[in-house]
Amino acid sequence: MVRNKLYICKEWHIQPSEIDRLNYYEYELICQEINIVQKEQEKQQKQQEKEYSGLKNSMNPNSMMNSMANNMKMPSMPKINMPHL
Repeated sequence: MVRNKLYICKEWHIQPSEIDRLNYYEYELICQEINIVQKEQEKQQKQQEKEYSGLKNSMNPNSMMNSMANNMKMPSMPKINMPHL
């Protein structure tokens, strides 16, 4: 309970005395809502990390050079048949 109270005070800028004034069921509801918000934030953070890592990999200079080399294929030499003398 103390840890939850500390978290609520820190993250939501609520004085400890205000939390003490709450009824227990109100306190429990607040804790449940905070848990829901935290889970949503974690999901968003993981999604952003995936997007960032994908962007980071695509912006890697080595991979960019490799993809450029693959796209710039050397033209093939034409086949010339030399006459036999």
